Formats: sequence, structure tokens, C-alpha cells
Amino acid sequence: MLESKWGLRFFALILAIFFYLSVNNVFGNIFNNDNLAQNSSKTIEDVPVEILYNTKNLHVTKSPDTVDVTISGPQSKLLKIESSDDIKVTVNLSNAKSGNYKEDYIVKGLSNDISYNVKPKHAYITLEDKDTKTMHVQPDISQNNVDSNYKVSETSLNKDTVQVTGGKKQLDKIAYLKATFKNATNISENTTDVAEITAFDKQLNKLNVQIKPNNIKMSVKLEPYSKKVKIKTVKKGSLPDDESLDSIKLNENEVEIYGNKDDLKDINDIEADVNLDDITESTDKTLQLKIPKQVKKSEFNEVTAHVNLK
Repeated sequence: MLESKWGLRFFALILAIFFYLSVNNVFGNIFNNDNLAQNSSKTIEDVPVEILYNTKNLHVTKSPDTVDVTISGPQSKLLKIESSDDIKVTVNLSNAKSGNYKEDYIVKGLSNDISYNVKPKHAYITLEDKDTKTMHVQPDISQNNVDSNYKVSETSLNKDTVQVTGGKKQLDKIAYLKATFKNATNISENTTDVAEITAFDKQLNKLNVQIKPNNIKMSVKLEPYSKKVKIKTVKKGSLPDDESLDSIKLNENEVEIYGNKDDLKDINDIEADVNLDDITESTDKTLQLKIPKQVKKSEFNEVTAHVNLK
């Protein structure tokens, strides 16, 4: 009996809400055909641009990748266009020769009662006569992609020449073809992986050319990270009053130290103390290097100093 009474109350509440919404024409406002017929506008961002041109003899060296398209028209029609996949933007240069062009965009996939504006308004495009060259590829691995405890000792490619196709002027600008890993980061062991090839000019600007094959295998061998630093002598004590120092010469002026790259970055020299007490003539002394604690190991731990008196 109690359950039946609460059920009736709940049903009555639903009816009350429904009648309230109906009286206030909420459903009418939502589904009103007049609203759907009203004109509206919205912007579809990053719509890809397709350039139509003679791909057999020409190459595009400059063109826009994407544009923003603002469409206006009946709201019912705009609701069907949700993303950049629903429309197509092209530039028609089918009959063009090599040169620079300023063209209007053509937007396809819209009904006749929808208008559009493209931003930017015009497409600036450069077409060049196509050419193909065989060019050398350089392996390129950044220390930023290597674990800080290691450095690259050797790199190699399974193929060191590729076919590069593009505008003749673009090909003449190529200074480097660099192969870089597509996925490998923080490398901590010898690695072979897929590398992607990119063309650069002398200022390391990327150039718009076609490279075949664009992906090759690159192998990298690692060794413990190290750097060479100067050996700096520090004089301690003093010579007898009747003696004066001419020079201190070391048998080694640099030492290679090993460790984590970040730990070693601020170490630019290693000190070695030279005790001048009791030296009465030119002599050789063995000096211990003062190796910082963050250095895991050093090439050697002592040097010979020739102390030359005047």
C-alpha cells in the first residue's frame, strides 16, 4: 500500500513537470522549425587544403597546409557540418606553369544556401619545374635523445643515399639530408630503429621536397658519457727566499672524466696542488688530481709536474 502511494506521487510529479514545460513552450522552443530555419554561422578550423596541379612536371614548394572556414546559412544545414572532414578546400592550378600564384580557395561539400569565407582570404602558392637527384644522407642523433649517462660513439645507416624530388631551385638549396629517429628517446643502450629523413638548407630551415625512401634504419652505439677538461695547478707553500719560480709544466694538460652529463656540465677543470715547500732546485713532482665526487672515474688520477726554477 505504501509503495503504491509513493508511486502515484512520483507519477503525479512527472505529469506536473510535463504540463509546466508545455505551458511555457519549452518543447516548442527546442524543436521549433523556425529556429532550425534561422540563419546562423560557425567556423570550422584547420581544414586541409588540396592543391590541384600538374604533378607530373611540377612540384609545389610553397602552399598553405590548412585554413579556417566560416560558414553561414540555415541552422538546420549547419548542424550537419561538424568538422574539417565534412568539407573540402581546394585551389585549382590544373593549367598552371611554374611560377608564383595568388589564388582564391574553392570550398566543396556545401549546399547552395550556405555561404562561406576562408581565412586567410587568398592562397599564395609557388610551383617549380620538377627534378630528381640522388643525394647523401647523414645520421643525426641529438645528445638530448640519449640517456645522460651515455654519449654516442658511432652511428650508421642501412642506406646512405636516397632519391630526392622537388623543384629545381629547392633541390639546389639542400645542404643536409638528416636521418633522425622517429620514436627513440632517452636511449640507454645500443639501438637500431626507424629514422625519418628531412631536407634542410644551410640555415637548417626545412625544405618541401619528396624523399624516397623517407624512412631508413639507423643504428647507434653508445659509450659512457665523458668530457675532457683542463688540468689546473694550484701553488701551495713557498720557495726558499733565495729561489724564484720560472714555470710549472705538466706532462698532461687535459684529463677525460666520466659520469652523468648533468653532473659534469659545470666541471671545466680539475685542480692539482703543487707544494713549493722545500724545493731548492728544478725538479719533477707527482701531483694527485682533486677529482670531484660527482665524477664516476677519470682517465688517470695523477700527473707529473716539472717545477722549473730560475
